[in-house]
Amino acid sequence: MHPIQRLAALAFALLLAAAPAIRAQAGGTLLADGFESGPGVARTAADASRFLQQATFGATEADIAALQGQRYADWIDAQLALPMTPVLDYMKVHDESPADPAIDFWVFTQAWFDNALSAPDQLRQRVAFALSQILVVSERGNNLANDGLVLGAYYDILLRNGLGNYRDLLQDVTLSPAMGRFLSMYRNRKPDPANNIRPDENFAREVLQLFSLGLVKLNRDGTPLIVGGDTVPTYDEQVVRGFAHVFTGWGCEGFEFENAQATCSTEAPMRAFEAYHDRSEKHLFDGIVLPANRDAAVDLDAALDAIFAHPNLAPFVSRQLIQRLVTSNPSPQYIDRVAAVFENDGNGERGNLAAVVRAILLDDEARLGHVRNAATFGKVREPLLRLTQVWRGLDVSWLQDRMFPDDIDIHLRYNQSPLAAPSVFNFFSPSYTPGGALGEQGLVAPELQAITDTFAIALTNDQWGRIFWQCHGCYMNAQQYPGVRETQLDSWRASIADGGNAAIDAMIERANVLFLGGGMSPALRSRVRARVLEIPADDPMLRVQNALYLIAASPEFAVQR
Repeated sequence: MHPIQRLAALAFALLLAAAPAIRAQAGGTLLADGFESGPGVARTAADASRFLQQATFGATEADIAALQGQRYADWIDAQLALPMTPVLDYMKVHDESPADPAIDFWVFTQAWFDNALSAPDQLRQRVAFALSQILVVSERGNNLANDGLVLGAYYDILLRNGLGNYRDLLQDVTLSPAMGRFLSMYRNRKPDPANNIRPDENFAREVLQLFSLGLVKLNRDGTPLIVGGDTVPTYDEQVVRGFAHVFTGWGCEGFEFENAQATCSTEAPMRAFEAYHDRSEKHLFDGIVLPANRDAAVDLDAALDAIFAHPNLAPFVSRQLIQRLVTSNPSPQYIDRVAAVFENDGNGERGNLAAVVRAILLDDEARLGHVRNAATFGKVREPLLRLTQVWRGLDVSWLQDRMFPDDIDIHLRYNQSPLAAPSVFNFFSPSYTPGGALGEQGLVAPELQAITDTFAIALTNDQWGRIFWQCHGCYMNAQQYPGVRETQLDSWRASIADGGNAAIDAMIERANVLFLGGGMSPALRSRVRARVLEIPADDPMLRVQNALYLIAASPEFAVQR
């Protein structure tokens, strides 16, 4: 079996083995079937931790304490009331060449990490990251290399609209200079047969396939619609051409349309250049026809309205948001419940993402799936989420303004970095399965597509460095790595200073709640405890570091439950 397959299989097997312990730690009132009642309340610290791992970039002990005993819905309401923490404002403050309108991409990466680790509006930040892997643009793509300004402006679109309406999000993404350049809508021209010019189909194809509808028609529960024993295509090549003609005539304010050297690096949305827009009749999907002789903005609004009204949109987007936040293999019933909210938030609004995210996080499957479906529930943590959970959990602090160089190029060790996917298809496909034990059960594990043998080892080695070197007071950190982010282990060390077994057990349980949502298996607990006891009692820091590293490197931490 492939090593990554073994990792996934082991992780799910450990979850299954841990189910009795999970039930015992759930707290609250148990029903006849043994499941906890009232899943809308964080009854225990473990409950709070699990929820925060789904809704933020990682649980912290302070946030767990604040949430425990409270209603999850109240936490969501408080998050929705917080103002947006943008990345672009931070980038402008930390730009090392403020006289130059361009901003290096590393400043965006630094701003992203600063928000992921410390922004108060964590729900908005986590949802924006999820959306960045659906509505993909990448610094590694077409003419976007090192353009932090345009990419930072794009990410702020995701932050601004991520808890707003999906129709507004589609509009702003479509007119973003970053998307325009990435998928060739920028300076896309009407047909000119004499000069062999045809509208570029790149954005038209991807907005349908990846950003909204998918390739086949879906039932509301996300399962394919079957007619006569076969799936039904959502659209065909003629539809793509129709949309390509819609998306003509858009350029950037302050840039000439014909200027081939223009890079369109600006915060402002693209604007219409009517002379280059195709004014012919346009045929879309399902018999929708846009009349001739209409301006670019009118055509664009009508085309986006058609996409927004399509029945595929709700299950297509809902499933992927569930995958990014909660579980890779949501049941059709879970998808259907969330898609229903996408279609109507209860007040007649379609596409209300705040309501959709609320439905995702408060659903019984999200709150109790780790008990009821222990062997299949959850998701492999994305590489970046492994790092942010460790950093947030250990109260990391940043000791200088400029990011440590190794973290600027984080994708070299984690095979993932914000807005740096290898293609429009993201770091991984939502339908990816590595085969083996998962494939035989018809399960997917999208994140495993990004975790090769090489990166699995690199990830583990990197976590070792974070815990053993980059911590407050660590000798190697003070001597060789001044100015990096420091994890705070002093309270952990103090907690086991007496060397007693009870203190060690309490320390392991503290890590269990913080990093594993209370789901540590007896086997892992035994291994961690045995390793700690092998280390002399007069070196409590080394004991703590070994315990935390074994947990961070474990298959159980690799799976968000």
